[in-house]
Amino acid sequence: MAGSEGRLERRRVAKRAAIRSVAVRLALEHGPDAVTVEMISKAADISPRTFFNYFRAKDDAFSIEPHQWTAEEILGELKARPVGEAPAESMRVVIRVMAAAADFAHLAAEWELLQQLYERHPELFSRMRLGEVDAAIAALSAEIAARRGTDPAQDLYPGMLVGASFAALQAAENQARHGERPLDELIDEAFDLLVRGL
Repeated sequence: MAGSEGRLERRRVAKRAAIRSVAVRLALEHGPDAVTVEMISKAADISPRTFFNYFRAKDDAFSIEPHQWTAEEILGELKARPVGEAPAESMRVVIRVMAAAADFAHLAAEWELLQQLYERHPELFSRMRLGEVDAAIAALSAEIAARRGTDPAQDLYPGMLVGASFAALQAAENQARHGERPLDELIDEAFDLLVRGL
């Protein structure tokens, strides 16, 4: 996304991450069922109405979205890329934007807290909206297919590219967490490997 629109999206992502951080900490302390939207809102210094600008329901604050981005926001980033750009390059830029918008050190700490929450409360797995992850992958794949002029039901490339893009992000994050190289450099290296292999 260009200019101010991109900054607005990144601010939204940061605000969602801050609210989620508060929600996860409260859930670790009190249990997810005891936590209310009002408790989260008060601790995050927002109104309950503001909470619902970022999450459809309380349990969504405990969900595992990639880098706090919604499917619509990720798709918006992809659609903002030039149509004639190579699909792998478009996905590289989208993944870099997602990673840049997240405070990586903070995100790693938050991820650990979220993992603790799911370990203590495995019932949260049953509340996850995994269909939304599938829908996001399908929407991104459909956009890549449209750019290639193919049918995503017949063309394996779009789905493979989207899946591989998120795998590249995960591999780069794991390396950055345990190494000394910057995340954006590792993302570029991961995509270079993908492009050579794809």
